[in-house]
Amino acid sequence: MREGEGPYGRLSSGTARFSAMRAVLEWLKGIGSFVLRNADAFLAIAVAFGVILAEVVGEPSTDVVDAAILALLGTTALALLRNRGESKDLDDLRQLASDAVSDRPYIVVWQDNHWDLIDKENARVTCTEQIRLTRKDVSENFLLSSGPGTLKRVAAKWRRGRHDPWVAAQKIHEFATRGGMKEIFCFNDEHSRGDMLDWCVERDIVGQFPNANEAVEVQAATTSDHPRALRITWPQDATPSRVEIREGERPARPLRPTTKDGRPHIEEKVSGLKIGESVKIDWTW
Repeated sequence: MREGEGPYGRLSSGTARFSAMRAVLEWLKGIGSFVLRNADAFLAIAVAFGVILAEVVGEPSTDVVDAAILALLGTTALALLRNRGESKDLDDLRQLASDAVSDRPYIVVWQDNHWDLIDKENARVTCTEQIRLTRKDVSENFLLSSGPGTLKRVAAKWRRGRHDPWVAAQKIHEFATRGGMKEIFCFNDEHSRGDMLDWCVERDIVGQFPNANEAVEVQAATTSDHPRALRITWPQDATPSRVEIREGERPARPLRPTTKDGRPHIEEKVSGLKIGESVKIDWTW
């Protein structure tokens, strides 16, 4: 395309000049906006150059230099305060984006998952975690259950700190969803953004692991500050012949059970799981 032409034919010289002037005005407007937005920083630079120039050209009095230094410090403080305000806005935007990705009103600080296989028919599954709330006015939490087996009992509880007594969470509703069951629990209290709570859910399940090849899985519903712990304790007379762990899309890695309280046991810690990613431990009875 020749100079002065657009996709729909040749442009007139007057139109071309108008477009060039408009581009220059937009450029000047952008510079002016940048200068106004950072006026405090430019003032600090001007004061600093003024002091340097005065030192080079003449011998300014001590009072003038001290006043200039105070002005420089003041404008620097204003610039820092402005940047902190902008950083706060960015933090709020990041939190908003995180809330949009996760359906949980918290992030996990640490998490411990334990599958206590009492025998091949009965298992007690416990998830204990410390959570930090990311939303205001939180008074409930929920649990998703899926997979084979019959859920015989579920109990949830919470506390503010490790030395505080546990408080039972009341189940207020349940309904089928995602091929499983969603249960909603009430804290019987209202918590705010930034509050730290210990949250524990315990489930007794019958017939969850009926096959020779079985597995347990944890999917990250939120981010976690610390690695998540996965522990499995098998029956005393049922040492698994093969155990592997799969983290996300990575290749399987073999694990070797140890013995704890006379029973086969495995414990692994996994970090860096993104929301939606999962870790899975397979074994053969």
